[in-house]
Amino acid sequence: MVRVFYSQKTEDLIEKMTLTNWRKNVQEELGKEHQDLSDNWKMCAIGERIKIEGRELESIKDLSPEAIRLGYEFSVAMQERNNEKALEIITKIEQLSTIWRNES
Repeated sequence: MVRVFYSQKTEDLIEKMTLTNWRKNVQEELGKEHQDLSDNWKMCAIGERIKIEGRELESIKDLSPEAIRLGYEFSVAMQERNNEKALEIITKIEQLSTIWRNES
């Protein structure tokens, strides 16, 4: 019974997971500091999700191929100062069931 409760609670938390810091940054006027942050995997939108999940990124290879692709696309959108595309990518990152390669 405890295991079922824990799984449901964990699932509820993940469903509510939002990347509020980056969503706020993207909705503001983008500057060089945002571009620089987006180049660092631990500081970008993927990095915010890593912090929310309470894990540490050792290597980019720890991330799923989809998370890597979205992280790269997010960085490109930030470099192009494309707020709309960056917000779309943040939503996709939030919707991933996992960002980790060895988890399903």
